[in-house]
Amino acid sequence: MKKTITKFDWLAAQQCLGMAWYAFRADPSPPDDAERFRMEQGQEVGALARTLYPDGVLVPPGTVERAAGITRRCIADSVNTIFEAAFDTAPFVTRADILKRSSGGWHVMEVKSSFSDTSSMADLVDDLAYTVMVLRRSGLRIVQASLLLLSREYRFGGGPERLFEVVDKTREVLKLAAEFDAVAVSHATALFDQAPPSPKLASVCRECAVFGDQCLGAGLAHTVLEIPGLHYKKLQQLSADGVVDMLQVPDDLKLNGRQQRAVKSSTSGQVVVETALGKALEVINWPYYYLDFETVATVLPLYADQGCHQQVLTQFSIHHRNRIDGELRQGEYLADAMKDCQRELAGRLIDDLGQHGSIMVYTGFEKTRIKGLQDLFPDLAQPLQAILDRLVDLHPIIADHVYHPEFRGSFSIKKVLPALVSDLSYEGLPIRDGEMAVTQFARMARGEIVGDEIETTRRQLLEYCKVDTLAMVRLHEKLHEMASSTQRPVRSTSN
Repeated sequence: MKKTITKFDWLAAQQCLGMAWYAFRADPSPPDDAERFRMEQGQEVGALARTLYPDGVLVPPGTVERAAGITRRCIADSVNTIFEAAFDTAPFVTRADILKRSSGGWHVMEVKSSFSDTSSMADLVDDLAYTVMVLRRSGLRIVQASLLLLSREYRFGGGPERLFEVVDKTREVLKLAAEFDAVAVSHATALFDQAPPSPKLASVCRECAVFGDQCLGAGLAHTVLEIPGLHYKKLQQLSADGVVDMLQVPDDLKLNGRQQRAVKSSTSGQVVVETALGKALEVINWPYYYLDFETVATVLPLYADQGCHQQVLTQFSIHHRNRIDGELRQGEYLADAMKDCQRELAGRLIDDLGQHGSIMVYTGFEKTRIKGLQDLFPDLAQPLQAILDRLVDLHPIIADHVYHPEFRGSFSIKKVLPALVSDLSYEGLPIRDGEMAVTQFARMARGEIVGDEIETTRRQLLEYCKVDTLAMVRLHEKLHEMASSTQRPVRSTSN
């Protein structure tokens, strides 16, 4: 068990003391490549922010004790600006990204890779408030607290002075830091206690690593957290009544059709298929196309005229056949990572999708990206609109008509596919999910993958995207089979 409380521990405790208690004792797991890439991008942004304050002194990495000692010497030596200032006021430790003398006190700034109008501002204020709490407990007078966030106006090649916007959050942060300080001792006591705090069912339990095996969900086949889209007030009601097991969901709990299917399926252990599935599938017209996109998005833009976090289309896979049991063909496109190839991609997309038949996708991602291509290339708006008009989303068809106990409340393709099509899997692929795909393409674009590894990476990206569209092929087949089994056969349009 750790001896100090970090910002990560504190913020976890704000969500659930029990979750934080278990995490406090867990062995740290090494980051995967996608997580490392996110950390590297954050470090790049932090380094750029430091260039805005040329008089700053950087506290080097190392143990908290050593870094805190260096920080104290910098303060005593009247250093004006300190980067990565470290503080250890037992049991709380923290580092401040930028600490600058100001009006008889200090201005503390945290650098984040979010936009200045982010919807997650409350979370960033919590983050900054913890830092301020620890600094104040260390004896510093904090007179200003700000966030250095990204500007939506920044474009590739611009200087650091164009990249950031300073967002003053002094009033909110000082108020929240005082609230944190008031519960600091009780939270610390709970985290260091030998017994975990009494658990309470809440929305955060969905993201908890120990909920299912060490906490409230332990020993239960299915919990109420698997009811899809359950409103937090209904979850609060179930929590107050002590209901965690799906088998104990009261009959008078008002649930919509999708939620009722989930409860029925999970409690019976059977797949539930609505008779209206066949009717829903009638909107799919032959020839059948199955489309999947991949994009790259990095904190700092990769290509000219682009901004931070901008999604750039890089790849597609298309499976195609003329009838449900017809010969399957596959086409694909993968951009040259060293340049923006979206114009070429759009042209290939229009050619490869033809002019007739339904184009199946999973969720609205492809629709959004095609609309983005229309904005980029107005001269292609008409043929791209023709593609949009042919899209059929399998996600709502499944969500509104089918439920398998192993969906466990989610209709993502990564949950639906193994439940309905057990012989097709992403396991064993070098690239197994979208985050890995983004990371590998971005590393190619940044010149971090070179030589023979480029061709290997391209082959892996193509293989991953191909499985995404093959997954839709197999799901379409399975849905067709399910609809037939309900004695409401799908209307044949392939004769």
